[in-house]
Amino acid sequence: MGNEKQKLLNRLNQDGWHYGGLPGLQWEAERAKSADRSLMRQMVKELTQDTRFGEFFRACINCGNCTAMCPPFRFADFSPRVVVQKVMHARDEPELFFQMVDEYIWACFQCYSCWEVCPAHNNPGGLIAIIKELCVKYGLSSAKKALEPYSKILYKIMTTGTQITPDMHTTIALFRDWGPHKAELAKTIRLERQAVPVESMAGVMDKSWRVDESTMRELMLIEEEAGVMSSVEATLKDVVDMVREAKKELEGKKSG
Repeated sequence: MGNEKQKLLNRLNQDGWHYGGLPGLQWEAERAKSADRSLMRQMVKELTQDTRFGEFFRACINCGNCTAMCPPFRFADFSPRVVVQKVMHARDEPELFFQMVDEYIWACFQCYSCWEVCPAHNNPGGLIAIIKELCVKYGLSSAKKALEPYSKILYKIMTTGTQITPDMHTTIALFRDWGPHKAELAKTIRLERQAVPVESMAGVMDKSWRVDESTMRELMLIEEEAGVMSSVEATLKDVVDMVREAKKELEGKKSG
């Protein structure tokens, strides 16, 4: 038993290097020791049984092209190659898998640059997308932490299908992400707006927020029937409760 424990500690890569010098996960090694092995095994099982797994993962030759092209790698201790290598060994050592799902994978924003350059046609970004779905499904703390700032947007998407609300306006520009020159652009926007046909602005201004109640009911029914609600409830319980409450109110209006 002692030898097995020592083997695990070595594989957890406490010094930050393993698999031929890959960037490490040393800051998560301690937490990985206490990982729920049964949960990790279940997540690995669901990952490998996902219909997308065979398309996203074939064989890793450890060339490092994916990491060289990865934007987060330039600014954080993150490597798509680590993800692929950990997935390869996750069946036998679920603690290695936990090292990824406990914060590490959330540095990836699914740009899929790694997929473009992989000679084996692996898709590390796709693998991470599946793993993130599992983290949300099982309510891992890393998923809750990552999604907490987006509760309002998620609520709007699940109830109306759009993430834009009137209070996202500013006093001088339509959207906050117009860049450093938005104040200058806003000076003449009302005048310039008059030259744009009304039909072309549908979905950009007020019309985009006017979602028909029947559409909202149908959207939330689809989400319930498709299992979206139950799949995210462990992580986003407050949001799901709010969506179900909104659905109940709409159904009350319909019956009334």
